[in-house]
Amino acid sequence: MKTFDVAVLGVGGIGSAACYHLARAGLRVVGIEQFSIPHSRGSSHGVTRILREGLHENETYVPLVRRALELWHELEKISGAQLFYRTGSLDIGLPDSSIVTGSLNSCRRWNIPHEVCNASELRRRYPVLRPYDEMVAIFQPNSGFVLAEGSITAHVNGACGHGAELHGHEKMIRWDANGSGYTIQTTHERYEVGQVVFTTGAWASKLVAHGIRVRPERAVLGWFQPKKNAALFGVGSLPVWIIDSPVGGHFYGLPIFGIPGFKLGRLSRDLGEVDPDVPLAEPDSRDEQDLRQFLEKHFPDGGGPLLSLQTALFEHSPDRHFIIDQLPDFPGAWVIAGLSGHGFKYASALGELAKDLVMQRKSGYDLSPFRLGRFG
Repeated sequence: MKTFDVAVLGVGGIGSAACYHLARAGLRVVGIEQFSIPHSRGSSHGVTRILREGLHENETYVPLVRRALELWHELEKISGAQLFYRTGSLDIGLPDSSIVTGSLNSCRRWNIPHEVCNASELRRRYPVLRPYDEMVAIFQPNSGFVLAEGSITAHVNGACGHGAELHGHEKMIRWDANGSGYTIQTTHERYEVGQVVFTTGAWASKLVAHGIRVRPERAVLGWFQPKKNAALFGVGSLPVWIIDSPVGGHFYGLPIFGIPGFKLGRLSRDLGEVDPDVPLAEPDSRDEQDLRQFLEKHFPDGGGPLLSLQTALFEHSPDRHFIIDQLPDFPGAWVIAGLSGHGFKYASALGELAKDLVMQRKSGYDLSPFRLGRFG
């Protein structure tokens, strides 16, 4: 039996950051991950992740993403690797769409640099983009993308450098409260810990239980070779983008980077809940066609040969906002879950937040919108 101050269950985007910040603060940390570190069975892979300051999801998140960006830059200096790439971002839709109004409200409330562009201006600036005439966009020059696997690697290496003990391919079987903290039984070992942080993603309902409701869904990412004008799809030419198309659907994408191809994915198709313990169905021709129909409408030059298709898990809370809280009746058992498809950009800040909760039992952020009690 091994003893630690704190265990982090799930060493993906959020868990790796939590291990890093907890170990850096001097705590004895064990991180337990059922797959490889990093891996492609969850939500923290696919090379790149969008980071925007003016968030259409909810302006409540802006302080968190601002701190995350500061911490990404700090981690870059420590690790010696560039993790954030500034490209600018476009939130595109009809003027009254939630993506446009939400992004604009966030930018105005928090004084985030932005610009409102009409369809003709978008076509002039980005010749490979084809918005409908009625569409508008919120352009944020300071947005960009964060490396997914690269950030996990930097956090894990940093955590290990500060003495954390991380275990891949080790699955938690059960966890129980004891007189001084928690006992965690895995497929390999039993651990006694003072506190525990659950960052288990799509497995939150299964592994944490105790009222945690998270709905895992299958998502597909695609990378396509542009038919022409390939240079205009690269970093420096095309921002990261989200488009709420009244015909094509709600998609997001990033410029060519890291692996071949122009990347895009659908934000949510709501195809039903999946069991995260069952490997996701491999991408098929229907998935490819769903991506292609969107490209034909809005990026016709981008719909060349398919280069790669990957699946990922999105895990949604009931209201699609984060769950960040202490479990009722379990002091020192913390959960960060239900990140609903947009959590990776905050990973650095959520890791620091986990450290504050463990060490101080509080955070400098207003966590009231993320409490478990809101579900009744």
